[in-house]
Amino acid sequence: MKRIMSRVVVSTIIVATLMVAQPASASPRSGFIDLGTLGGRESYAAAINERGQVVGGSATASGDMHAVLWKNGTMTDLGTFGGHDSQARAINERGQVVGDSGIASSGYGHAFLWENGTMTDLGTLGGNYSVAHVINERGQVVGYSLTASGEELAFLWTQ
Repeated sequence: MKRIMSRVVVSTIIVATLMVAQPASASPRSGFIDLGTLGGRESYAAAINERGQVVGGSATASGDMHAVLWKNGTMTDLGTFGGHDSQARAINERGQVVGDSGIASSGYGHAFLWENGTMTDLGTLGGNYSVAHVINERGQVVGYSLTASGEELAFLWTQ
């Protein structure tokens, strides 16, 4: 038992010494990175993919909240469907983004798929609004929508 304990103590001392002796430049970069805003006073991140692309929302200079994609140090405004606000909720490895955006004519939001600079309205289940929450690697989107009869139901959208 003493022999096992002495090995544990010696191993612990060696590991601790190696950790302290490592130069600061060899440690991985850590800490917060300010992703910025679109000119407003706030922004938020909602999701990140394995490529380090981040989606969320940012206030504009006028105070509207817009869906954004941050990649390679640049924040891109994904726009809206003519309404004031939009928000991005998820991104897959292909860089496809989903969320919801206000519609100018109704004031309600519709689920969207953003890909290669184009925001596509995914529509609704017959009601006023829909919200996309997640997108998988096949481009399938899930979320919820209001129906014409007033029910709020889950949906699966496929291209």
